Amino acid sequence: MLDDLNALSLTQLHARYAELPAVAPQARLGSWRAAFVGPWWLRLSAGSSVALSGLPGWYGKRFSTPEAAVNLLRCSAGLREALPMACSEQASWLDGKPCAALSYGAATRLPWRWVRDELRQLDEQHCLCLTFVDLPLLCRIGFPFVLVRGR
Repeated sequence: MLDDLNALSLTQLHARYAELPAVAPQARLGSWRAAFVGPWWLRLSAGSSVALSGLPGWYGKRFSTPEAAVNLLRCSAGLREALPMACSEQASWLDGKPCAALSYGAATRLPWRWVRDELRQLDEQHCLCLTFVDLPLLCRIGFPFVLVRGR
């Protein structure tokens, strides 16, 4: 699965995302491990970019309810939670079709108040996600990653 997505360009990943259905609310529940996908240059820079923006050791996300999620960070004691998010059904910034959209809220520290993650279902165990940054020149680029359901 991930190898297939890593063979795609950013444009091809956006096209693949546009083909997928939104993640149903109950299907989001639980813990998800993140994996960066796409061209090598994007995978190589993604982890450092996330760490520099305030989420070092980013592991994935946990949904406690269909409307509430939190980021998971790796640390010496295991996993810890950081930066809670609200999740709702919205139109995608990529194509206007339904998606599960995660937002951090206006009161969250920079740059996260400008970030929106969108999720669509690849299969029962995988979501293809795009991260958008609501700033000039970045707001139209969806940076891809996959969430893999935890065991």
